[in-house]
Amino acid sequence: MAEWVIMNILVASHKYNTLREWQLEHVWDESGGGKALFATMSSAVESVLEFLVGRQVANIAQSMGMEILAYTANSRKSQESRHYKGYGVPGTGDPEGRIPTQWFYGTDKRSLHEFLAQGMDYLLVSLPLTKITGNLLGLEEFDILSKRNTFVINISRGDILEHNSLIKALHAYHDDSLSIHGQGRKGLSGAALDVAVPEPLSKEHSLWDAPNCIISPHISGISSEYGLHAFIVLETNLHRIAEGRKLLNQIDRDTGYSSAVAKI
Repeated sequence: MAEWVIMNILVASHKYNTLREWQLEHVWDESGGGKALFATMSSAVESVLEFLVGRQVANIAQSMGMEILAYTANSRKSQESRHYKGYGVPGTGDPEGRIPTQWFYGTDKRSLHEFLAQGMDYLLVSLPLTKITGNLLGLEEFDILSKRNTFVINISRGDILEHNSLIKALHAYHDDSLSIHGQGRKGLSGAALDVAVPEPLSKEHSLWDAPNCIISPHISGISSEYGLHAFIVLETNLHRIAEGRKLLNQIDRDTGYSSAVAKI
């Protein structure tokens, strides 16, 4: 999943779709059509909502020169509270939670809006669908992100984003008739969605035609090694059962969160 996220950050920042269109049209334009083709990765802010996948994204993004901000429901003021105690692929992620330069937290709109107002270039949404997180990001939230033209990435559940508001924010940035001449554009520069509502999307759904919206059919987590790591967790937990120890990566069905981290 982390690879899918990084792929889409690179597709967005390097204007890959534009380059592909130029190739199909046999266009050689070293000027970039008067527009910068490449984002300055060292100045970008990549922000993460929750954990194991988000931590690996943070790990890779930091190596690309990006600053990482994190948002969770509960405070992470102590270093111990930032630790991930479940199973993770060795050598990946940020198990000690040392990468984010700032941690924001809260379950109210004011706290969320303070976080979203930090001026991020990319927002990664990676959290479970719960009674609290349904439609977490809607018109108000996209309006805040629009001031920075944030690129939104969702690998969690489609219900966490309010799709009509997302589509409106994408059109606001890309539709020339909606922009104000001589002023910076407002709106979301793009989105990458591995999840949607409903799934599968109907052929007539307006998300398909939203400007600069990349859609994949809920496949970001597919990996040739997924089964291997699943059996490692299973084997480890069987040993823990025999030893009378607590299992790894348990999910609280009431909250939707893993016991390996504090709830968002």
